[in-house]
Amino acid sequence: MSNIRRGILGGVLSGTALLSAACVGVRARGTVGKETVFLVHGMGRTRASMTLLAYRLRKAGFRTVNVPYNQTTESLEEITARLRETVAGQAGTAAYHLVGHSLGNVVIRNGFKAGYAPGLARIVMLAPPNSPARLAVKFRTVLPYRWVTGDSGQRLAAPDFYALLPVPGVEFGVIAGDRGQRLTFDEPNDGVVAVSETRLEGMKDFRVLHRTHTFLMNAPDTAAQCLAFLRTGRFVGE
Repeated sequence: MSNIRRGILGGVLSGTALLSAACVGVRARGTVGKETVFLVHGMGRTRASMTLLAYRLRKAGFRTVNVPYNQTTESLEEITARLRETVAGQAGTAAYHLVGHSLGNVVIRNGFKAGYAPGLARIVMLAPPNSPARLAVKFRTVLPYRWVTGDSGQRLAAPDFYALLPVPGVEFGVIAGDRGQRLTFDEPNDGVVAVSETRLEGMKDFRVLHRTHTFLMNAPDTAAQCLAFLRTGRFVGE
């Protein structure tokens, strides 16, 4: 493998050192009775990556549940079942929302095959690969990628899988990043996902922020946009 490929693969799998040896229990934070936001992290990360965003949502008055998974040891269907079961058991409020980062959005969409508990209001997708991700296609046969990303990593490269992946049946908005790289992209991207790959027919609103894929969820402007959409169904600004 060339040095360039090694470097790109390292970027794609950034944060894999944080993978849990085993998934631990789900924790709910905030005041019961407020609207609940379930957060679903991205590939190669843990729920710790969504902690800052969860904190900002709680400060704004939401109750949060940070959902863990490990794509190395769990299939996409197992991860999806975990999310649906967590939502059914811990919504605790009449209305609830979903916020996903990267692969977390594929998990959220996959959950619509069987459906969610009543009360789902809105979804915010952060850097979602809403079509086959070109880096997943590029690295799907590379052994380190296959080992770390598991079943989910292969699904991200499969057009047949995306053809059957549901579009959310509730209001959803998409936030993409464009602070990317030019080694493997010839269009705006966040370093991992092209802006064009994040778009999805039916989205109610769309924003591009000058942020990287890996840390998009930690940016204050991302939190502000999430709050605006969860409250009104629209992002702020142009």
